[in-house]
Amino acid sequence: MHARNNIHEIEQISLVDFLARLGHQPVKKSGKEYMYHSMLRDTARNTPSLAVWDSGGKWMDHGGPNATGIFGGGIIQLAQAYWPNLQFKEVLERISQTMNLIVPIRSDIQKTENKTTARSGTDYAFELVDTRPIGTNPSLTKYLNSRGVFELAKTALSEIYYRNIHAPEQLKPFYAVGWKNHHDNWEFADAKGFKSSIGAKGISVIAADPAHVALFEGYMDYLSWRTLTSPENNPTVIVLNSVVQLPKAIEQIKDAARIDSYFDNDAAGRTATRLLQESAPLAQDKSGLYSGFKDYNEYLIAGLKESLRDQEQGLSR
Repeated sequence: MHARNNIHEIEQISLVDFLARLGHQPVKKSGKEYMYHSMLRDTARNTPSLAVWDSGGKWMDHGGPNATGIFGGGIIQLAQAYWPNLQFKEVLERISQTMNLIVPIRSDIQKTENKTTARSGTDYAFELVDTRPIGTNPSLTKYLNSRGVFELAKTALSEIYYRNIHAPEQLKPFYAVGWKNHHDNWEFADAKGFKSSIGAKGISVIAADPAHVALFEGYMDYLSWRTLTSPENNPTVIVLNSVVQLPKAIEQIKDAARIDSYFDNDAAGRTATRLLQESAPLAQDKSGLYSGFKDYNEYLIAGLKESLRDQEQGLSR
């Protein structure tokens, strides 16, 4: 694995956040123990058997192991039991892909972070080296064109160049497309799909009509929506940047008369939609607009490819 994704960093991931990203929520909590219906075995839904001690990064399935023989341990053992057909390296990569974070923050620490935006740069894996306008880096330009959002990205995003403070041997900075969150920190995504942040993660808010709010999981989905729609009155947009940030978004929408959610058509997205509607009954699930696709950006890309095919067929006649 790359130095950015070493095992030590993965072991710091909150198990509760990890399971939430996979679409699993605790049935109950007692002290520091979270109880889940086991997602590792086919079980009756009358008694939760999987216990998670998030502050210690440990879990145990009291119902016993599945075919892997694993019934407890840390996040790596949980992922091995969850994806039994993957090799060890693939399991580590899948954890990183699932979380979209390189140094995720445990739930008990995250509560403290919500109270402040000032943190020492040494608390995080990455530090900013430089920012440049979109269009400077050919690789990032190609990436944004492949996502169908290059034109909007020129005004909405920046190119950021950063380094990993835990990999001093890496002299050349990494690069990605970046946007600000509500902590005034950079969220970013690179051309290979790696996502993280420089400093504390948070939601991104594009303020407009406060009575109408539109929520998205990722910034590419927001830009895809803007590419395909022209609302008469621009709503305030909230980009979660990670579904684990949903509670922060809910705090922002208490006074909104209209709430539209455009979450992913997967387990984590459906769970986020359900939790949103439980807290905000007026929220409308708009994911049906891109039914058959994982997210709004996938829907946009498919439409662009179809349009290109039609143009090519027209020219060949």
